[in-house]
Amino acid sequence: MSSSTLAPAVSLIVPVYKSEATLGACLDSLLAQTEADIEIICVNDGSPDNCASILESYASRDARICVITQQNQGLSAARNAGMDVARGRIVDFVDSDDTVSPDLCRRLVEVFDATDADVVTFGAVCEPEDRASKRIRQLLSPAAATFDTFDAALLFSANAQPYAWRTAMCRAFMERENIRFSTRLRFAEDVPYQFIVYPLSKKTVLIPDRLYHYRMTDGSLTHVYNTEASRAQKVEQHLLMFEVIFDEWRKRGLLGLCPGEMVAWCLDLTLFDLVRLPSAEADACALHLSRLLRDVYGEKWYTLPSKGAQRRAALAVAQGAESGFEMRKRDLIAFFAATRGVKTCVERFI
Repeated sequence: MSSSTLAPAVSLIVPVYKSEATLGACLDSLLAQTEADIEIICVNDGSPDNCASILESYASRDARICVITQQNQGLSAARNAGMDVARGRIVDFVDSDDTVSPDLCRRLVEVFDATDADVVTFGAVCEPEDRASKRIRQLLSPAAATFDTFDAALLFSANAQPYAWRTAMCRAFMERENIRFSTRLRFAEDVPYQFIVYPLSKKTVLIPDRLYHYRMTDGSLTHVYNTEASRAQKVEQHLLMFEVIFDEWRKRGLLGLCPGEMVAWCLDLTLFDLVRLPSAEADACALHLSRLLRDVYGEKWYTLPSKGAQRRAALAVAQGAESGFEMRKRDLIAFFAATRGVKTCVERFI
């Protein structure tokens, strides 16, 4: 184990908020790592329950645990606070209601050392697994791959996103590129992180190892926004997420990356909910989305996707911004068949 004056191999950043029931199991899994040269940075984000005393107890027993306490500012701010003090060669994130494999840190050290990667993304297990959709299970199951430069597949087809906790980075890369989480979002804040990290990484490695145990909880914002009553809020949060990504890409000179894929992806995340909104809300959201994509890609943004079904869906949104949004079910099905494949489309609609 390194002395206290030397940088540890891995920094694990754990935002903590209202997780007293699961925090102990999370910390136990981190302390059970087969790679002992780690630091565990727990950021108590103003949790009103018993988390503070749990953290104090664990920190008193193991010097590798560092506790930061702040007023409640949200998940992104808590992660940023941990990143500000991280000393490890490798930085990864763990949510306080989840657990990790004992070999997580050992495998990260092995892969980073063997490949000299900036970023390593790994697989995960959902618990209980039968509560996860087939799509989520697929997204958490990347095949082994190495990308020596940016490839749009990392964002759209390689099962390399979402979830920040499965994407570790070397601290030198984090500091060089000033990687931080946007505090504008309280839903899907992981996605802009990966949409910044992957384009900037000089080498990204995917490994199939399922090193993280993702707890499927009803109270998470992801599940809350998937209810019928929250459909409009979900669309609005996705639109804000797009704004955050494009704003960051604009600042970093990345707006020229994969425009057709980006338009199709924005539609993919919004159309299924958009067509189910009351007409007034659908019209407003279509207008917002159309203006956002027009501002980034110009008046003819709807011509950018590569497939005809995607362009027809884009045109429906662009026209809806002018005369009211309307999309036939067959066009929606055709869009998802073109974007996600026929099998996934059948599973979703039938």
